[in-house]
Amino acid sequence: MFFRRKRLDRATARVEIAKVLIDLKQLHKRAFFYRSRLETKIRDYTEKISYISDPKLRDSYLKSIEMYRQALSAISSVEATLELLIVRLETLGLLGTSVKELLMIKEVLRNIKGSAQLIPDLSLIAEDISERVSDLLEYFPVSRDLIVSASAEAKSIIQEAEVVAKEKEKGSVALEF
Repeated sequence: MFFRRKRLDRATARVEIAKVLIDLKQLHKRAFFYRSRLETKIRDYTEKISYISDPKLRDSYLKSIEMYRQALSAISSVEATLELLIVRLETLGLLGTSVKELLMIKEVLRNIKGSAQLIPDLSLIAEDISERVSDLLEYFPVSRDLIVSASAEAKSIIQEAEVVAKEKEKGSVALEF
């Protein structure tokens, strides 16, 4: 036997999966923090615009608001995606997390990394968690059917998250002029 699959005992696997879930929750908290800061910035700049008479300064503030809105849209999407992923994982955690869920985490994090490029902090953390999940997946056999199923579930989470993120943006007081 030249190529033996590495062994990972059940207790160690559970601990490592729990650490991934904790890190996902920390990433979600960080995304929430950034979203609330962006909403505050937009609200502050919007209030300041009514008192500014200089057209160049006013245009500068409007450009800043637009830039913050774009970042808010991306962060809202990341936050909603993480929220749905965590809820799904906690629900499945009661039944036992499997390889399918690890594949799903990896796929969702790949999407988040792209969305979070405006905030490198979130992107780096998502990449780190994704690498740790990849390391864990080396210990388990993965079939093509499992990959397809996990990918479909990840796409479902991402689509649901887009709807949730848009609703959060609509409900945000910070987006109103």
